[in-house]
Amino acid sequence: MSEFSGMDDLLQDFLTESTELLSDVDSKLVELEKRPDDKHLLNDIFRGFHTIKGGAGFLNVDAMVSLCHRTENLFDKLRNGEMTLTPEIMDTILSATATVQDMFVVMQQGRMPVAANAGLLASLDAVLQGEVPPAPVIAAPAPVAAAPAPVAVAPASTAADANGEPPWDVLYNALLDIENPPQVADANQEVVIDDLPAVPAAAVRAAPAAAKGPATMQQPMSQSSQETTIRIDTVRLDQVLNLSGEIGLTKNRLTTLRTDIMAGKMDSVTLKALDEAISQLDLLVGDLQNAVMKTRMQPIGRLFQKYPRLARDLARQLGKEVDLVLIGEETELDKTMLEDLNDPLVHLVRNAVDHGCETMAERTASGKPAQATVELSAVQVGDHIQIEITDNGRGMRPDVIRKKALEKGLIDAETANSLDDKQCLQLIFMPGFSTKDQISSISGRGVGMDVVKTNIQKLNGRIDIQSVVGEGSRFTITLPLTLAILPVLVVRVCDQPFAVPLAMVREIIPIKSEQVQEVSGRATIVVRDEILPVKSLARLLGWQETEVPSFGVLMTSAEHSFILAVDSFVGRDDVVIKPLQNIHPHGVAGATLSGDGSVVLVLDMEDLLHSGTSDNAAVRSSQFIEQIAA
Repeated sequence: MSEFSGMDDLLQDFLTESTELLSDVDSKLVELEKRPDDKHLLNDIFRGFHTIKGGAGFLNVDAMVSLCHRTENLFDKLRNGEMTLTPEIMDTILSATATVQDMFVVMQQGRMPVAANAGLLASLDAVLQGEVPPAPVIAAPAPVAAAPAPVAVAPASTAADANGEPPWDVLYNALLDIENPPQVADANQEVVIDDLPAVPAAAVRAAPAAAKGPATMQQPMSQSSQETTIRIDTVRLDQVLNLSGEIGLTKNRLTTLRTDIMAGKMDSVTLKALDEAISQLDLLVGDLQNAVMKTRMQPIGRLFQKYPRLARDLARQLGKEVDLVLIGEETELDKTMLEDLNDPLVHLVRNAVDHGCETMAERTASGKPAQATVELSAVQVGDHIQIEITDNGRGMRPDVIRKKALEKGLIDAETANSLDDKQCLQLIFMPGFSTKDQISSISGRGVGMDVVKTNIQKLNGRIDIQSVVGEGSRFTITLPLTLAILPVLVVRVCDQPFAVPLAMVREIIPIKSEQVQEVSGRATIVVRDEILPVKSLARLLGWQETEVPSFGVLMTSAEHSFILAVDSFVGRDDVVIKPLQNIHPHGVAGATLSGDGSVVLVLDMEDLLHSGTSDNAAVRSSQFIEQIAA
């Protein structure tokens, strides 16, 4: 049962607004470290903590009120010039914001958070008294998509609250042998329970209500509401409402015309009015569709603002100076894509700081500024969003990557010798690949970049790499604006229509028998001095061609370009993909309906291409060449 009974709605409103406010405060704290005398930033951060404290006080969350009050007093002294901001003070402040975030997680589960760590409160009190706070340990952010680490052990003193009380939640879960209890402390901080003092049974029975049930039985109360909640500009909603009214009027007009036609009124005036009404309805539906899609669009800055803090903490831990620059924060992207894009960007930002950027000594020795720069940018290019993560670090050496992949058994010697520099860079996306010889809390396990590529492909996007040794690297992610509507090219094979993502299509060319050449047993065509393999769509699907393919679709995937041989074309279309429930056909991403009501399968080209790398690929190519020649 929730400890906030009767205040559930207020709790959800508080968590939604305060989480966004704290994220904004975190971003401004990183900016404040660059401009410690900026009064505007100091006032904004002060107001942020004051607002969170007020909401927590209304909900009687005394632990959060106490922590925010100390932090608020600290910023009051900073903005009044009574003290100067130092890196040590900033570390203490950032530890406080992390603790407040952890308290939000506890409140999402309907539980009252316990008091903040006594060491953190002591550090804040020391700062307020003008003393130098002890340097807090900055924990490395946990790798995304990795398996949850087992609960470790830590001194009991670090787990006690401000009153010296044992951590009842940790103790309770230890007694019940619960492997993954809900974390009240920082998610990256190790919690140890071996050295806990003996506690009488009566004290255990007097434990807080938060520890009265197994953690696995408690579900976050606001998780679903947060995932399905979105802020929309009222101007956009007004546009949707106006278009809905216009469509209603057009529907009435069509109803009247239908009545006239059913009554036998088929003169030219009636038919012209019908044509005009249908044309108007077509325009209005298109406008309504675009307006509804805009209500789902959110500025990508809401995602970007999480990363300056991540880069700052990681750089501090590694002893580096890194400046994360954000560009294009106003660029809008579908909200569902923003959520799925978080993990890949976390990996790329962390890799840029850890792998890409050198230490200050290394940069100075090579004639570079001591502070490295990582640039995270977003821009809309046509109907796509382009996101780039660029660093001015050491760059990537293709020969080293090739050697590491060979040593780990990810590729064989023949494959390694056939790879050019661009293809070598793509090896970092292979599962298990890592250039680190030693495993650390940050990297070295070979987990990460394969997750990045997989998640980007799920979003119908692609990722490319450019790198110059000694100058830096650039990762470019190209994504559609939304996944709700997918532009496709409808092709026909064996009298069956199929849809392929238009984002992969470069051009359409005719296939002539004299143009098809055999290279290493594979069918190829030379297009503007570029030798491209020809892949028969029918054979990728496992079918036998009923006719010789007449056209080729020049397509580009994340790794290579190729020509998809098809019989004919239906045309371009914007479709809404519907998943196939309980069915997962090979190479099929979903289905949609065509204008005549027939079902059209939307192909997953990456899945189909993977089958083309099998042992019988050369046999299929030989059969295709023979058929073309005949």
